[in-house]
Amino acid sequence: MKFGVCVGTDIEKMKYIKSLGYDYAESHCQEIAKKDKEYLDRMKETGIPVVAANCFIGMRIVGAEKDETKVKEYLETLFSNASYLGLKYLVFGSSGARRIPDGMSLEEGRAEIVDFLKKLVVPLAEKYNILVAIEPLRPEECNAINTVADGVEIAKRVDSPFVKVLADVAHMYVQKESMESLSDYKGWIVHAHTSNPDPDSSLECKRIYPKKGDDFSQASFVKALKEAGVGHCSIEANVLDFESDAKDAYEVLKELK
Repeated sequence: MKFGVCVGTDIEKMKYIKSLGYDYAESHCQEIAKKDKEYLDRMKETGIPVVAANCFIGMRIVGAEKDETKVKEYLETLFSNASYLGLKYLVFGSSGARRIPDGMSLEEGRAEIVDFLKKLVVPLAEKYNILVAIEPLRPEECNAINTVADGVEIAKRVDSPFVKVLADVAHMYVQKESMESLSDYKGWIVHAHTSNPDPDSSLECKRIYPKKGDDFSQASFVKALKEAGVGHCSIEANVLDFESDAKDAYEVLKELK
């Protein structure tokens, strides 16, 4: 298992996680799309691979508000820059972009998501050889795709080897999805996000970086990922103190590779 950290396009954070021993960095799609080649070169020069990026799109792709022309322009820039950086996965969470508006049924909304992926995303994914991983999000964040099973259902409807699924432990934990169930979707899950999904309530965070002594077992999640054939897992969590958070988390995760 290879472990990384979600650091956006912060070059200093990229250098720091490399110094700790992490395998790769996970970036931010919308930030990548705004960067010029000079900045992307600086990211490359850190020496740590940028394997994935989350926050796929900030524009509406469901409902009357969507603007297909602007979406196409953005996606072309995103995929081009992502390819330049050498990314393997783009994570399609994007809760606001895919939220199903009032008055539209779940099935209608999901059909528009499938159409978006088939029509606009798959051709670029094929062109640049980058997988798109659908990220299920808790219902409080998105009303369209909430469980790993939901994500797999959408991916099957898209029917492309370039559209797969991500498993995020925090969203699974909130919805009481079984870790062991991930093996049922072997071949569909290609990437993952981890965290401590049950932090002390006094922190007012929904998820924090793992550290030794946590009640939640990272080992159980990583074991389930390995059984599902997943080879990459990034930390995505609220930051309390980045340097100590990343260091403490690595001490936990390095033993699970």
